[in-house]
Amino acid sequence: MSEAHIDPDEAFMAAEIHRPDAVPAGTPLTSLVEKRSAAGLRLLNNRLPDDFPHQVDRGDVGDALAQLALGEAIRRTVSNQRGSAIREALVLGAGWDQVAAALDTTALAAADELRVWAEGQRTLYYRLLAEDPENRIGLDDEAYEAMMGAVAAALEQAAADAHDTYTQQAPRLRAAVAAAPMVDTVGELRALLEQLPDEMPLSLDDHHRALPGEPDQVHTIHPRLVATVSGLATPAESKQPGLMLTQVYVPFPAEDEEQAAVATRDDLPAYGELPRAAYHLERGELRPGLKDVAEVLEELAHLVGEVAADCTEHDEDGSQLRVEAKRITHAAERVGKLADTVEEVAE
Repeated sequence: MSEAHIDPDEAFMAAEIHRPDAVPAGTPLTSLVEKRSAAGLRLLNNRLPDDFPHQVDRGDVGDALAQLALGEAIRRTVSNQRGSAIREALVLGAGWDQVAAALDTTALAAADELRVWAEGQRTLYYRLLAEDPENRIGLDDEAYEAMMGAVAAALEQAAADAHDTYTQQAPRLRAAVAAAPMVDTVGELRALLEQLPDEMPLSLDDHHRALPGEPDQVHTIHPRLVATVSGLATPAESKQPGLMLTQVYVPFPAEDEEQAAVATRDDLPAYGELPRAAYHLERGELRPGLKDVAEVLEELAHLVGEVAADCTEHDEDGSQLRVEAKRITHAAERVGKLADTVEEVAE
């Protein structure tokens, strides 16, 4: 038989495959499985005793490498076919929940796989079209938009499910969080978290809060339930409950009820001078806001003129920093004086 008449399947079955990229393009998955199974059977025969009474083919290192390489080739082939398989299942009438169950994943994850596959197929279509006007491989605009419509349907369904879950869970979650107005130990936090879903978003408040003018305060952690938005401005936009932890300074000594009442207040200004200055100024409260600004400037002057200046290698650099610190101090004094004289805009 001449080389021109060699059957491709027979040639593949006879070839040594020690790397996945040695598999010819377009090789059927069935051929990959058959060749890997044959190598696996020969390797399995190695477990037979040396005096096994029947003639068997035993595996060698080539079979072991072939099993690895063909296994990887099979994995890549199946992975590359997942997108088209998802598309086919949807076209034939499967729902996203069924597709997700078949892949043992979520509908959102399956929809994202379809999106990535569809984008790649559209790119392939136009690349091949530029080479051949008769190309029909890949997805044209109409087919691509149909896939994006299916993806949008999955996102909308996920958003609806998330909203339903939020509506159902919110009362129970609010009650659990409200029952722990202050969390002072790891054990108390653990007890709260055990009542909340593992996937609930967690965030930390940007600034500590405190009663203004209270001389004796001690910090505590105040947990509260907030609505978090995911998928903003997309078909998948939805709200879900999230846990936010805020550090609050409460009166001390005081009864637990009094401390809890302070911890749960949502009108407490920030504890630090800079965020507290922003709190007051954003509300048009110029005098307290400017006084806090003056304190911030005083602290900056200290950092520049003493801390930073003492770390410089050259005396000249330290001297320049101290000069700048004096300028900042003068600015703090001027802002402090303005705080006593400035007039606020009437409400």
